Amino acid sequence: MNPMRKFAIVNFFIGATIAAVLAVLIILGLKIFIPPPERPTYDYSIPSIPYDENTYTQRQNDLKDAQKQYDEDMKTYGGKIFIASNVVGIVILLLGIIAFISGLGTSIGAGTIFAGAYGIGYGYFWGWDGADDVLKFGVGIVITLIVMAGAVVINRMAVKVAAELQAPVNH
Repeated sequence: MNPMRKFAIVNFFIGATIAAVLAVLIILGLKIFIPPPERPTYDYSIPSIPYDENTYTQRQNDLKDAQKQYDEDMKTYGGKIFIASNVVGIVILLLGIIAFISGLGTSIGAGTIFAGAYGIGYGYFWGWDGADDVLKFGVGIVITLIVMAGAVVINRMAVKVAAELQAPVNH
């Protein structure tokens, strides 16, 4: 086995671990700073009074009202999650690109880039209904430009390294 192959394998697992840990931190951070609304629950307890149609109807109406309020709160929450998750995801994505370009290591750069992409995806998934289409489109354009610019820089680095490997070494 090529000795460099084992480093590539270890780097892959380190990068995957960085991505997983950062992704969990994104989710936990969002839940801490932007807690989701509490889901309404139905009171299944039987009232001590004999069965009363009005009581039953009132309980059903209360639950419908609570569910309607919850749906509205979830839409607002989705908008907040969309914005926060995309901001955090973009920052982490940029940090990953910078880490890679700075030579901090492929595993650190790749893991951080993947975690940033996860944060962005999380925002789109959970915040889709709460975000305006224009906002989603605008954020998507920004993300696309960042990823494309990062890819151009990283690809140029790869071409430069490949050219250096082909050049004869002068001592």
